[in-house]
Amino acid sequence: MVIVWIGIAVGVLFVLFLIYKVIKSPPHEAIYINLYCQKCGFKKNGLKCPRCESESSSHHKYT
Repeated sequence: MVIVWIGIAVGVLFVLFLIYKVIKSPPHEAIYINLYCQKCGFKKNGLKCPRCESESSSHHKYT
């Protein structure tokens, strides 16, 4: 029973921490999406850069 109360306390602290982070963050930071690759600067249309993904996969084909 004590473990359940500890779990509840940790959960409540975690939720309070997340609420604090949401309140302190700028309004548009949570939905900011970077459209350019950080490595090569190429505009990407999804989560992965097509240039960097093809380079990394071509290096691992023969090793």
